[in-house]
Amino acid sequence: MKIKRLGHWTRDYLYAVQRGGNAFIFRKPPSHYLGHIEDTKPPIILIPGIFEKWHFLQAIADPLSLKGHPVYALEHLGYNTKAIPGAAKLVRELIDEKNLRDIIIIAHSKGGLIGKYLLAFCNHDNRVKKVIAIATPFGGSRPARFILGEKFKELSPDGETIQKLHRVKGVNDKIVSIFGIFDNHIWPESSSRLEGAENIQVEAYGHHRILNNKKVIEIIVDRVR
Repeated sequence: MKIKRLGHWTRDYLYAVQRGGNAFIFRKPPSHYLGHIEDTKPPIILIPGIFEKWHFLQAIADPLSLKGHPVYALEHLGYNTKAIPGAAKLVRELIDEKNLRDIIIIAHSKGGLIGKYLLAFCNHDNRVKKVIAIATPFGGSRPARFILGEKFKELSPDGETIQKLHRVKGVNDKIVSIFGIFDNHIWPESSSRLEGAENIQVEAYGHHRILNNKKVIEIIVDRVR
């Protein structure tokens, strides 16, 4: 069992390194993200996890873009190291600047917390229709307690923002939470399962590799449709 888990860890971090490397090679999102648009398709906003860029969500975003959804990659979010409230403000600024409506947010890990914060505190006009969160620690990430730096402490189960979001349950019905069997960063059963949300567990292993899981992509395409 330990050897098997070590294999999941290794493959997951190799995948993360590859995705991170793509951020240096391919700086700009594909032109079809905002160039292959059908007016009837709701816009998609991508929110990656901490120390990630839009490239981590590309396997999910590409097929949605080619179906005609405008896809916004939030380049100015950088590596998503801002505090959750500040990051949510940046997303809201994009929504206002582009005058977007009926938005679907697709988010990974910390990105899902930003999505919920947006629903709870920055969505007075109901511009955001749904948040699809993948491997998001709604209950916090226990390993974050032991990592130095405020950027990670914010994600611990007893963090102020995690607790604040936990108390807001009225927006959970607008959230789809997708999580795997094994996750090397969070405890998916206790952390990603969100009361009142649509919770979907898939046979996926690894905090990052779940983003390239065929079943996950199928589920997201279906929920967006």
